[in-house]
Amino acid sequence: MQRLILPATLDSLARISQFIEEATAQAGLDDHAAWQVQLAVDEAATNIIQHGYAPGAAGTVELGWEIAGDELIVTLRDHGRGFNPDDVPPPDIESPLEERQPGGLGLYLMGRLMDDVQFQFDAANGNLLTMIKRLSGAPHPPADPTISVFELSGRLDAISTDEALRPVRAAVAAGARRLLLNLGGVTFMSSSGLRALLLLRKELLGRGGELRLCGMSREVFEVFELTGFTQVFAIHTSCAAAMAAFAARRV
Repeated sequence: MQRLILPATLDSLARISQFIEEATAQAGLDDHAAWQVQLAVDEAATNIIQHGYAPGAAGTVELGWEIAGDELIVTLRDHGRGFNPDDVPPPDIESPLEERQPGGLGLYLMGRLMDDVQFQFDAANGNLLTMIKRLSGAPHPPADPTISVFELSGRLDAISTDEALRPVRAAVAAGARRLLLNLGGVTFMSSSGLRALLLLRKELLGRGGELRLCGMSREVFEVFELTGFTQVFAIHTSCAAAMAAFAARRV
């Protein structure tokens, strides 16, 4: 998961926006869906900044995001006052403007813009808000037990690739034959990473298996493109598209 910790001040909103823009770009969201995520996170962060801490008290906003399957998961954590969304009445969006009571619109927008919104609180870890946006805009496809899905993140270079692929190789050794690698969290890909993936593909093909890749960022895709590996690997924009390709090939 990509993480960022910032002071709980309004000056942090611009950096928060940039951080989430990076997330929506890597997730491959279209402009409208990316705007929805941006607005939902801005509403959540603004609520924390303006209401999470006692007046004059210093605090932080801790953000995180990751791509898991066909979902973009965004988290915001603060260590301010305990928050229960059930204590906030739903906003009045039907009465004339002059009759409406202020408050509640931020929560309302978050619920309308995101596919799932969850709040948790405990005294030790503070308030945790988790918001999910489905990348495909559609319900999840049914799970296929014959497909092993792995989420890779961070750098795939000469130092880290072997450790990152260790569980993948273990699954192949144990009999897994249809593999999907979600590269949505991969921030850097070198020739060493490419070589390791090529060897993994070769091993799978030799065992009658199949390897597909999905979710890679524009920068990682460019490395595949520059080296001609887009002609070698089955690359999909989302996990949902990859799962559909697995199903079509099996028919």
